[in-house]
Amino acid sequence: MASLRLLLGMIPSTSKIEKAEKALITEFEKLQVFSESEVLARYVELDGLINSSDFVQKCKEIKSLQYKNSEEYENEKEYNSLKKSKDINLYFKTIAGTSLKRFKEMDGSGKILDFETLENFIESPAFREKQKMKPFTFKDTDEYRKFDEYKSLKRDPEIKAFLKPPKKTRSFFRKSKKKPEPRVEIPKTKTILRYEELARLVKSPEFLAKKNMKPITFKDSEEYKKLLEYKRIKGSIEIKEFYKFKGSREYANFLNTDDSSRLKRYNELKEYVATPGFKQRKEYLLDRKRFEKTEMFKEIKEYKKLKKNEDVIWYFKIKDSDKFDILRSRELTFSDEFDGEKLDTKKWLTNHYWGEKLLKDRYSAESDLHAFTEKENFEVRNSILKINTKPQKITGKVWSTSKGFSTKEFSYSSGLINSGNTFRQKYGVFSAKIKLGNPLAKNAFWMLADKITPHIDICRTSRGKIWLDYFSAGGRTARTSLGSHYSKNYFIYTLEWTPEKLAWKINGTEVYTQTSDLPQEPMYVLFAGGLDKPISGMTSMDIDWIRVYKTKN
Repeated sequence: MASLRLLLGMIPSTSKIEKAEKALITEFEKLQVFSESEVLARYVELDGLINSSDFVQKCKEIKSLQYKNSEEYENEKEYNSLKKSKDINLYFKTIAGTSLKRFKEMDGSGKILDFETLENFIESPAFREKQKMKPFTFKDTDEYRKFDEYKSLKRDPEIKAFLKPPKKTRSFFRKSKKKPEPRVEIPKTKTILRYEELARLVKSPEFLAKKNMKPITFKDSEEYKKLLEYKRIKGSIEIKEFYKFKGSREYANFLNTDDSSRLKRYNELKEYVATPGFKQRKEYLLDRKRFEKTEMFKEIKEYKKLKKNEDVIWYFKIKDSDKFDILRSRELTFSDEFDGEKLDTKKWLTNHYWGEKLLKDRYSAESDLHAFTEKENFEVRNSILKINTKPQKITGKVWSTSKGFSTKEFSYSSGLINSGNTFRQKYGVFSAKIKLGNPLAKNAFWMLADKITPHIDICRTSRGKIWLDYFSAGGRTARTSLGSHYSKNYFIYTLEWTPEKLAWKINGTEVYTQTSDLPQEPMYVLFAGGLDKPISGMTSMDIDWIRVYKTKN
């Protein structure tokens, strides 16, 4: 149906859309102003007060004349009950005494930590095993095993032979005056060397001391010393008092009560019943003439009057509707109403962005029949920017992909503006009210980033039609076209750009969408006139306004 309406031109008129938007904005501004008004603030205040359960309860309390039915009475009753309770009383007695103070001073101290470390050691399986130890004697030592080896070697035939002195032979002949023959040394085997080593050991003072050692029992161990130390500490007054208090009913009550909901409630109620507010309230509820002293009836009367106020009725009828959702969901980030006497060059470059940055001059494409001028082809009048394309002999630069930049004589001049220096945005609503003019001309409202692509034609004229184009960074091209009748009058051309989609609209009617290969970088807006085929006379593109919004989260 949308395409049929577009084909037949059966879309909402531009003036109707602008009138409706203006009325919506005016009403929204009224809503915002009234939402901050004293009248509404007072109504909301009274509405909350008079319709509150507390206010209704107060009315009942005034009429019932019974303090016993009030919240204050119940709170006071609960406070008195808690005040008399055994656990609360014992708790305050404990914190006022000295036992808890002494306990806290000891708790976590070095003394307790040392004692509990010692106690854990005494109760450990390793300690219990140590208590059962048999006496440790010389026979349990390594020296005894060596001594036993020494005795065994001493009985060895090889060692006996080694130790036996040589026999002396008697002679019946006269002693020879010759010198006796030297004794032949017996070679020492590993057994003999081991024997000599052990013989030296068993004769050493250290060995003899070890041989004569007294049996070592549990009482000679470090563990026994720790046991004596443990018993000594355990028997001290401060340790006894500490663990006695720790296991007492008084301390158990303190732990159960301290930071409990009952104690918090008691302290809360104690503070509450001592406040001037409670005392005044109690006095008020016990006063039989309290109704005559209130402002309640005056407040109810004022509230009823405000409830009939026309602006209040309108406000609550409109405030929660979805009527203003479109205004609430967007934020204006860039706009130009062209209401000055000339083009605002603080917002706009009258050149290609890279022509200004690198070439410092204007240039045209190879197929263009026009050269762009600095200001001669712009006209701002009655809040309308006209970009005029007119016959004119003019020299300018042209860009060719094969030849680069060169100078050329053009037969037409035109204008181009862009926001590349001042404004770029990724995602949002890009909208302008434009009369495109001659459909044979090359008038365009478009968007670029830093490179040739991505390139989005929000609208452009060419070959007698209105074109909507998309040239992606990946080289993909997508487009659609509309009849030339859309070029003759003002229409609102819009691109809605989200992470999921590009949507082209004319006067709020969707014309075309693109959902793949979408731009991923901020882009700036451009308006340009021009020609790629000759026409007779002058043509212009008229721009009433441009507005760019970003979507609020």
